[in-house]
Amino acid sequence: MIKLSEYRPISRLEVPNEEKTFSKFPVIDAHNHLGGTLFDKDVVNNQFNMTATPASVYASLEKYNIKHIVSLDGFPDKERMETHIREYVEKYPGRFSIFTQIDFNRIENSDFGVWVDRHLGTYVSRGITGIKIHKSLGLNLKLQNGSYLKPDDDLLRPLWEGAAKYDLPVLFHIGDPVSFFDKVIDHTHERYDELFEHPDWSYGNSDCPRFRELQDCQENMLRKNPDTRFIIPHVGGYPENLKEVGRMLDTYPNMYVDTAERIAELGRQPYTARDFLIKYQDRILYGTDLIPNNTNISGNYRFYETKDEYFPYNSLDEHNQGRWNIYGVYLPDDVLKKIYFENALRVIPGIAKMTGIKA
Repeated sequence: MIKLSEYRPISRLEVPNEEKTFSKFPVIDAHNHLGGTLFDKDVVNNQFNMTATPASVYASLEKYNIKHIVSLDGFPDKERMETHIREYVEKYPGRFSIFTQIDFNRIENSDFGVWVDRHLGTYVSRGITGIKIHKSLGLNLKLQNGSYLKPDDDLLRPLWEGAAKYDLPVLFHIGDPVSFFDKVIDHTHERYDELFEHPDWSYGNSDCPRFRELQDCQENMLRKNPDTRFIIPHVGGYPENLKEVGRMLDTYPNMYVDTAERIAELGRQPYTARDFLIKYQDRILYGTDLIPNNTNISGNYRFYETKDEYFPYNSLDEHNQGRWNIYGVYLPDDVLKKIYFENALRVIPGIAKMTGIKA
């Protein structure tokens, strides 16, 4: 007997099995996290088999045809923000930008709007190209009265107004995968391995808002703030139901999505995913969520560009969402260009100003 965690099946299918580490067209990774390379020395880049650093990330750009990376780790405190700007934006001009985060401990203060305007105004000329809101807003953060702060709360209006004023998109990770809200995680649960490894990722027994309620909050937010561009990451937070994500995209023209860390979901429904990616080709941004290395880059490029069948979306030694392989969707060149970089230049205009890249 072996442990399930040690199970490493090798497929006997005779199908293409080669890495693809250079994309057909330039790439802008509009969803990544580089803060760990500065503030968490346990972050490892497997490609280099060493602790990831700004220098090692920069060295990977040309190898993988990545022209620009957006880091979502623009922490609101000055010390970490300045470190991030110095070590990435200023050291490697045009190759990195940052989405700032917001200090929501201030949200019930009467001067929250003043702080937001000052914070955005200070950093918008220094490499800030957008605003990132963590999933903790909706799942963890509470107001002084003990209720959860939700994505559609009117207290957030100064932030949406600030985003519109400075022409900054807001990337808001609302909720988490629908299966993370299941109360029962047993032998039938397709993401059992993942939640067994990370039990704190489960909200099944939490009193936080349920998945459907958070989706309703997401729609309320989109509807009430038509002048703000929202990027709802991870394929709108619901890649398990692309029909529903498509309905929201049809309803809310200020909504965009990225594909970060969700090719696992898209690639196991290749026919539906291909139709979705082509239909909404103007509303989708490329993102990975991962420090680039051969395995996660190859999984992404093979998914978008090839007809390859039944290949891994990531290394079994890295984070995996479920015990399955994926299939390529071989997107047409014009669609591929939009998702790889053209949409990012349009939705995140600060990148075009920093880089000079043209669609």
